[in-house]
Amino acid sequence: MRDYSAFFAHIGFSKHLDKEQRVILEISLTPEILNDDGTVPSGLFSTMLDIVIGSTIGDELQQPTSTINLNMNYFDLSDRGPYTSYAWVTHQDGKIVIGEGVVEDSRQRVVAKGSGTFKVLAQNK
Repeated sequence: MRDYSAFFAHIGFSKHLDKEQRVILEISLTPEILNDDGTVPSGLFSTMLDIVIGSTIGDELQQPTSTINLNMNYFDLSDRGPYTSYAWVTHQDGKIVIGEGVVEDSRQRVVAKGSGTFKVLAQNK
């Protein structure tokens, strides 16, 4: 599992496997990330779920993936971080894989949920 990128460092994400071997993406928010009104930008949760669903699929299949489609639901954008996200695979048909994931706040309440369709990419050898 690739657990570092310059983008992750810039935004403040950290990624690891939990004791159940799930890919976990976490972030503690800084004032620079929040909207002017103190809420979380919805794009942050979209980004988290895109990364964690794609990483979960890639980790399970040991292949790189690319997002085809991402559908989001936001339940609470007030700042209740730090946030944790995780995902699971729901369907696979050849090179097309569908996954779902959630973002939880510091009290483990779901604040966003997403589902995504990903294409498994051929690995360069």
